[in-house]
Amino acid sequence: MTATGKDAKVGATKDTMMEKPLELSPFGRHLGVKVLEVGDGFARIKLPYRPELTNPAGKLHGGAIATAADTAMAVAVGSVLGELGGPGRHSTVKLEIKYKASVTDGEIIAEAKVTRRKPRVFLGEAVVKNGNGQVVAIAKATFMVRDNAAQDA
Repeated sequence: MTATGKDAKVGATKDTMMEKPLELSPFGRHLGVKVLEVGDGFARIKLPYRPELTNPAGKLHGGAIATAADTAMAVAVGSVLGELGGPGRHSTVKLEIKYKASVTDGEIIAEAKVTRRKPRVFLGEAVVKNGNGQVVAIAKATFMVRDNAAQDA
């Protein structure tokens, strides 16, 4: 599912929908996050393995994996709200992650979807896989839609 045609928000192109979250997230840019696909309630992102993102054992740090999952879910929520991760109105209020395997090279891909929508609360799920398709983590998150997110930051 990509952000083309009927899946894209009115007035947005696939390119702008995929680039906007990174323009507004210095942390995501710092980590090297790339948005691969965006659809209505769906997102797929990639995070490269880099030595500076590892733990002392040389494995991709759990925080980097959690960030990939959270970012993918946030972009999926943003695709529904039409603001795609901007300084918009949603933020993560709860994140649960279960690690299944370690990552020692390559990249990870996080695929996320919105699983429940309410006016002010969204639930999301993400599956993070390594370059060989092995599941390395499964995450769930709760996002709150706020009226004054810029003031909350």
